[in-house]
Amino acid sequence: MLRLTLLSLALALAACDSPTGPSDREQLFQARARWYTQGSDSYSFEINRGCFCVLAGRRVAVTVQGGAVVSAEYLDSNQPVEATLLAYVPTVPDLFDLIDDALNRNAVSFVASYDPTYGYPTSIEIDYSATTADDEISFTARDLTLHTALSGRP
Repeated sequence: MLRLTLLSLALALAACDSPTGPSDREQLFQARARWYTQGSDSYSFEINRGCFCVLAGRRVAVTVQGGAVVSAEYLDSNQPVEATLLAYVPTVPDLFDLIDDALNRNAVSFVASYDPTYGYPTSIEIDYSATTADDEISFTARDLTLHTALSGRP
């Protein structure tokens, strides 16, 4: 009887998924794969950056064509982001690279969420060091729309 109970327990445990789920690195890999399968190099989306840095705290509507940011507009004023600041506006691949960098640098605090369909990061929170003030950064992204007609992909 004990043998049957132990066998049943072992089979039940083997059928369960990992209690911790996929690692941050695995989630990044899966999300990136979804993006490169479903996504496009031309799209628009909204992004908000939280940090002690340029463009912090302002929602921005971003347009990307051929993998490069071509325009961005502050949603609170409907004014364009200054051309000199466009280099600070990330694309989806830039967000993936930011996450990869945080994981490589072993950030003390890291959380990321990804869109279930396209895989793009919808929320990123990073604190690189517990002993350094103001090194935290966060991004939220939403309302991504693919521009397949503009995309360089077939």
